[in-house]
Amino acid sequence: MAGIVSKNYCDALFALAQEDQKLDVYKEQLNVVADSVKQDNEFRAVMAHPKISKEEKKGMLETIYGKQIDHMLLNFLKLLIDKGRFAKIEEIRREYNKAYNDFNNIQVVHVKSATPLQKEEIAKLKETLEKKLQKKVDFVLSTDKDLIAGIRIKINDQIIDNTALGRLQRLKRTVLNVSETQ
Repeated sequence: MAGIVSKNYCDALFALAQEDQKLDVYKEQLNVVADSVKQDNEFRAVMAHPKISKEEKKGMLETIYGKQIDHMLLNFLKLLIDKGRFAKIEEIRREYNKAYNDFNNIQVVHVKSATPLQKEEIAKLKETLEKKLQKKVDFVLSTDKDLIAGIRIKINDQIIDNTALGRLQRLKRTVLNVSETQ
């Protein structure tokens, strides 16, 4: 769970994005920045190094992102450097995406399947879940051959397990419980 500091910075950025009517733009660009920070260990180390001045770090941001991202978002990133909070970029991104989804009535649903789902299956599942949840659905799809067959759906903390592996595990627990009671 993100801390209060990250939530506060996220709230400020989200309010700015709403005011500028750039919720989508900021989301996309913030994800680009956070992904690059997350994937580049050297960049992350430089941005966290105490002997590199804030001005040098802000100059690096200007060089790397100056032409790629909105100037207000770039100023926000510079503010994070000034306040010593740039290391919180991943938490701020997570909070922003959560606020964006809440604002736009979007539910993120994690779907894990034994084999990749076909487009028709995804469309049918999306239609069913959108009716049930009364929200737009955004899927995070992944595969796991250990599931044998079927799908596992995770919505917030709720898991719907309709996999062969899940059924086998439930059957095993049932058999063990019956054996213990006899």
